[in-house]
Amino acid sequence: MCEAIGVEYLGKCEICGKENVELYKCRVCGRRVCREHFRGDKGICVACEETMCEVCGRKLAVGYCARCGRLVCEDCSVERGPALLCIECYRKLGTTP
Repeated sequence: MCEAIGVEYLGKCEICGKENVELYKCRVCGRRVCREHFRGDKGICVACEETMCEVCGRKLAVGYCARCGRLVCEDCSVERGPALLCIECYRKLGTTP
């Protein structure tokens, strides 16, 4: 899962542009990145790591909670008018999704 695309496979990192480096494939977006930009313990690139939902940590975020400011995915957010609320803030308001 976290292995290089091929030890003999050298290419260009899609994040930093370094060439002739061993590449790893992100399980979320499919980017091919160098070791520096790959989080082997999660199997994802740093770009996806920085945009993961801060509630569940499993899916890419679609926006910010209007109350607490955390990044939230579609499953962990509720639309309230034009704003998104994370499910935790929504529950604190005394409602359930």
